[in-house]
Amino acid sequence: GHKCFECARPTARQMTARQMRNRPTPVAYGLIGVAVLLFIVPRVGASISEGDIYQYLAQANWLVADGEWWRIISAALLHASASHLLFNMWALYIFGPQLERQIGSVTFLVLYVSTAAAGGATAYFLGDERTLLVGASGAIFGLFGVWLVGSWRIRHTPAGAALYRQLVILLGINAVFSFVVPRISWQGHLGGFLAGLAIGYFWGLLERKTAAGRTAIAAAIGLMALLAVIVT
Repeated sequence: GHKCFECARPTARQMTARQMRNRPTPVAYGLIGVAVLLFIVPRVGASISEGDIYQYLAQANWLVADGEWWRIISAALLHASASHLLFNMWALYIFGPQLERQIGSVTFLVLYVSTAAAGGATAYFLGDERTLLVGASGAIFGLFGVWLVGSWRIRHTPAGAALYRQLVILLGINAVFSFVVPRISWQGHLGGFLAGLAIGYFWGLLERKTAAGRTAIAAAIGLMALLAVIVT
Protein backbone atom coordinates (compact mmCIF):
# COMPACT_ATOMS: atom_id res chain seq x y z
CA GLY A 1 0.00 0.00 0.00
CA HIS A 2 0.98 3.64 -0.28
CA LYS A 3 2.76 5.14 2.69
CA CYS A 4 1.53 8.66 3.30
CA PHE A 5 2.41 9.45 6.88
CA GLU A 6 5.83 9.89 8.36
CA CYS A 7 6.71 7.21 10.83
CA ALA A 8 8.78 7.55 13.96
CA ARG A 9 12.35 6.28 13.79
CA PRO A 10 12.40 2.48 13.47
CA THR A 11 12.40 0.77 16.84
CA ALA A 12 12.12 -2.80 18.09
CA ARG A 13 8.44 -2.15 18.67
CA GLN A 14 7.70 -0.89 15.18
CA MET A 15 5.59 -3.20 13.02
CA THR A 16 7.20 -5.05 10.16
CA ALA A 17 5.76 -4.60 6.68
CA ARG A 18 4.09 -8.02 6.91
CA GLN A 19 2.56 -7.21 10.29
CA MET A 20 1.24 -3.93 8.89
CA ARG A 21 -0.36 -5.68 5.91
CA ASN A 22 -2.00 -8.23 8.20
CA ARG A 23 -3.19 -5.70 10.77
CA PRO A 24 -6.98 -6.01 11.17
CA THR A 25 -9.19 -3.10 10.18
CA PRO A 26 -12.43 -3.60 12.14
CA VAL A 27 -13.54 0.03 12.03
CA ALA A 28 -13.50 0.49 8.24
CA TYR A 29 -15.26 -2.81 7.59
CA GLY A 30 -17.59 -2.28 10.54
CA LEU A 31 -18.70 1.09 9.18
CA ILE A 32 -19.36 -0.48 5.79
CA GLY A 33 -21.37 -3.26 7.44
CA VAL A 34 -23.52 -0.88 9.49
CA ALA A 35 -24.26 1.33 6.47
CA VAL A 36 -25.23 -1.66 4.34
CA LEU A 37 -27.46 -3.09 7.08
CA LEU A 38 -29.23 0.21 7.66
CA PHE A 39 -29.91 0.43 3.94
CA ILE A 40 -31.04 -3.16 3.40
CA VAL A 41 -33.03 -3.97 6.56
CA PRO A 42 -35.95 -1.58 5.87
CA ARG A 43 -36.16 -2.91 2.30
CA VAL A 44 -36.53 -6.61 3.11
CA GLY A 45 -39.84 -6.50 4.93
CA ALA A 46 -38.46 -5.90 8.41
CA SER A 47 -40.63 -4.31 11.09
CA ILE A 48 -38.42 -1.23 11.04
CA SER A 49 -38.98 1.14 8.14
CA GLU A 50 -36.73 3.63 6.41
CA GLY A 51 -38.88 6.38 7.89
CA ASP A 52 -38.21 5.06 11.39
CA ILE A 53 -34.45 5.15 10.80
CA TYR A 54 -34.57 8.61 9.26
CA GLN A 55 -36.65 9.85 12.17
CA TYR A 56 -33.82 9.25 14.61
CA LEU A 57 -30.61 9.40 12.55
CA ALA A 58 -30.99 11.64 9.46
CA GLN A 59 -29.66 15.19 9.49
CA ALA A 60 -32.90 17.13 9.53
CA ASN A 61 -31.50 20.64 9.82
CA TRP A 62 -34.59 21.95 11.58
CA LEU A 63 -34.14 19.34 14.29
CA VAL A 64 -30.42 20.06 14.54
CA ALA A 65 -31.43 23.68 15.15
CA ASP A 66 -33.66 22.43 17.97
CA GLY A 67 -30.71 20.82 19.72
CA GLU A 68 -30.42 17.35 18.15
CA TRP A 69 -26.77 17.91 17.29
CA TRP A 70 -25.85 14.22 16.99
CA ARG A 71 -27.63 14.07 13.66
CA ILE A 72 -24.68 15.73 11.89
CA ILE A 73 -22.76 12.52 12.68
CA SER A 74 -25.42 9.79 12.61
CA ALA A 75 -26.55 10.83 9.12
CA ALA A 76 -23.24 9.43 7.82
CA LEU A 77 -24.62 5.93 8.42
CA LEU A 78 -27.58 6.42 6.06
CA HIS A 79 -27.86 6.53 2.27
CA ALA A 80 -30.68 7.59 0.00
CA SER A 81 -30.14 5.13 -2.86
CA ALA A 82 -28.19 2.06 -3.87
CA SER A 83 -25.84 4.12 -6.06
CA HIS A 84 -25.25 6.57 -3.19
CA LEU A 85 -24.40 3.70 -0.86
CA LEU A 86 -22.22 1.88 -3.39
CA PHE A 87 -20.08 4.90 -4.24
CA ASN A 88 -19.43 5.90 -0.64
CA MET A 89 -18.77 2.36 0.57
CA TRP A 90 -16.52 1.67 -2.43
CA ALA A 91 -14.46 4.75 -1.53
CA LEU A 92 -14.36 3.69 2.13
CA TYR A 93 -13.27 0.18 1.11
CA ILE A 94 -10.48 1.54 -1.11
CA PHE A 95 -9.11 4.23 1.18
CA GLY A 96 -10.21 3.24 4.67
CA PRO A 97 -8.42 -0.03 5.51
CA GLN A 98 -5.00 1.17 4.32
CA LEU A 99 -5.30 4.28 6.44
CA GLU A 100 -6.60 2.35 9.46
CA ARG A 101 -3.61 0.00 9.29
CA GLN A 102 -1.24 2.96 9.33
CA ILE A 103 -2.79 5.07 12.09
CA GLY A 104 -4.64 2.48 14.19
CA SER A 105 -8.31 1.70 14.63
CA VAL A 106 -9.10 4.16 17.42
CA THR A 107 -7.48 7.06 15.58
CA PHE A 108 -9.24 6.07 12.36
CA LEU A 109 -12.63 5.99 14.08
CA VAL A 110 -12.06 9.43 15.61
CA LEU A 111 -10.92 10.74 12.22
CA TYR A 112 -14.02 9.37 10.50
CA VAL A 113 -16.44 10.72 13.10
CA SER A 114 -14.72 14.10 13.19
CA THR A 115 -14.77 14.61 9.42
CA ALA A 116 -18.40 13.45 9.32
CA ALA A 117 -19.17 16.06 11.99
CA ALA A 118 -17.32 18.76 10.07
CA GLY A 119 -19.18 17.90 6.87
CA GLY A 120 -22.52 17.85 8.66
CA ALA A 121 -21.82 21.12 10.44
CA THR A 122 -20.86 22.85 7.20
CA ALA A 123 -24.01 21.54 5.50
CA TYR A 124 -26.01 22.82 8.47
CA PHE A 125 -24.54 26.32 8.47
CA LEU A 126 -24.41 26.81 4.70
CA GLY A 127 -27.56 24.89 3.83
CA ASP A 128 -31.28 25.42 4.21
CA GLU A 129 -32.90 24.76 7.60
CA ARG A 130 -35.60 22.76 5.80
CA THR A 131 -33.04 20.34 4.31
CA LEU A 132 -32.87 16.62 5.14
CA LEU A 133 -29.42 15.11 4.60
CA VAL A 134 -28.00 11.58 4.66
CA GLY A 135 -24.75 10.02 3.51
CA ALA A 136 -21.14 9.40 4.44
CA SER A 137 -19.77 11.78 1.81
CA GLY A 138 -18.46 14.30 4.35
CA ALA A 139 -16.42 11.61 6.09
CA ILE A 140 -15.29 10.13 2.75
CA PHE A 141 -14.08 13.53 1.58
CA GLY A 142 -12.33 13.84 4.93
CA LEU A 143 -10.37 10.68 4.12
CA PHE A 144 -9.56 12.16 0.70
CA GLY A 145 -8.21 15.25 2.43
CA VAL A 146 -5.96 13.27 4.76
CA TRP A 147 -4.67 11.13 1.90
CA LEU A 148 -4.05 14.21 -0.25
CA VAL A 149 -1.87 15.85 2.40
CA GLY A 150 0.04 12.62 2.96
CA SER A 151 0.62 12.04 -0.76
CA TRP A 152 1.77 15.65 -1.19
CA ARG A 153 4.51 15.03 1.37
CA ILE A 154 5.88 12.07 -0.63
CA ARG A 155 5.18 13.50 -4.09
CA HIS A 156 8.91 13.32 -4.92
CA THR A 157 8.66 9.51 -4.97
CA PRO A 158 7.10 7.62 -7.91
CA ALA A 159 4.41 6.05 -5.71
CA GLY A 160 3.64 9.34 -3.98
CA ALA A 161 3.43 11.26 -7.26
CA ALA A 162 1.11 8.63 -8.75
CA LEU A 163 -1.15 8.63 -5.70
CA TYR A 164 -1.26 12.42 -5.63
CA ARG A 165 -2.29 12.59 -9.30
CA GLN A 166 -4.97 9.93 -8.77
CA LEU A 167 -6.42 11.82 -5.81
CA VAL A 168 -6.44 15.16 -7.63
CA ILE A 169 -8.30 13.59 -10.57
CA LEU A 170 -10.75 11.81 -8.28
CA LEU A 171 -11.41 14.98 -6.31
CA GLY A 172 -11.87 16.98 -9.51
CA ILE A 173 -14.48 14.54 -10.81
CA ASN A 174 -16.31 14.54 -7.50
CA ALA A 175 -16.19 18.33 -7.28
CA VAL A 176 -17.95 18.54 -10.65
CA PHE A 177 -20.59 16.03 -9.53
CA SER A 178 -21.10 17.96 -6.30
CA PHE A 179 -22.26 21.02 -8.22
CA VAL A 180 -23.99 19.61 -11.31
CA VAL A 181 -25.87 16.62 -9.89
CA PRO A 182 -29.08 17.59 -8.08
CA ARG A 183 -29.58 16.84 -4.38
CA ILE A 184 -25.87 16.48 -3.58
CA SER A 185 -24.63 18.52 -0.64
CA TRP A 186 -21.50 20.26 -1.86
CA GLN A 187 -21.39 21.93 1.57
CA GLY A 188 -20.97 18.58 3.30
CA HIS A 189 -18.27 17.53 0.85
CA LEU A 190 -16.41 20.80 1.35
CA GLY A 191 -16.59 20.69 5.15
CA GLY A 192 -15.37 17.11 5.40
CA PHE A 193 -12.57 17.73 2.90
CA LEU A 194 -11.30 20.84 4.68
CA ALA A 195 -11.38 19.00 8.01
CA GLY A 196 -9.35 16.16 6.48
CA LEU A 197 -6.82 18.62 5.08
CA ALA A 198 -6.49 20.30 8.48
CA ILE A 199 -6.06 17.01 10.32
CA GLY A 200 -3.48 15.74 7.83
CA TYR A 201 -1.58 19.01 8.03
CA PHE A 202 -1.41 19.07 11.82
CA TRP A 203 -0.45 15.40 11.90
CA GLY A 204 2.58 16.35 9.84
CA LEU A 205 3.62 18.91 12.46
CA LEU A 206 3.77 16.35 15.24
CA GLU A 207 7.30 15.83 16.47
CA ARG A 208 6.43 12.28 17.52
CA LYS A 209 3.97 10.48 15.23
CA THR A 210 2.06 8.77 18.02
CA ALA A 211 -1.47 7.41 17.94
CA ALA A 212 -2.37 9.56 20.95
CA GLY A 213 -1.20 12.73 19.23
CA ARG A 214 -3.04 11.96 16.00
CA THR A 215 -6.19 11.02 17.88
CA ALA A 216 -6.11 14.25 19.89
CA ILE A 217 -5.77 16.38 16.74
CA ALA A 218 -8.61 14.59 14.94
CA ALA A 219 -10.82 14.82 18.04
CA ALA A 220 -10.12 18.54 18.39
CA ILE A 221 -11.29 19.24 14.83
CA GLY A 222 -14.46 17.22 15.36
CA LEU A 223 -15.21 18.85 18.71
CA MET A 224 -14.88 22.32 17.17
CA ALA A 225 -17.47 21.36 14.56
CA LEU A 226 -19.81 19.94 17.20
CA LEU A 227 -19.44 22.92 19.52
CA ALA A 228 -20.13 25.32 16.67
CA VAL A 229 -23.46 23.56 16.09
CA ILE A 230 -24.32 23.18 19.77
CA VAL A 231 -23.70 26.79 20.83
CA THR A 232 -25.50 28.45 17.92
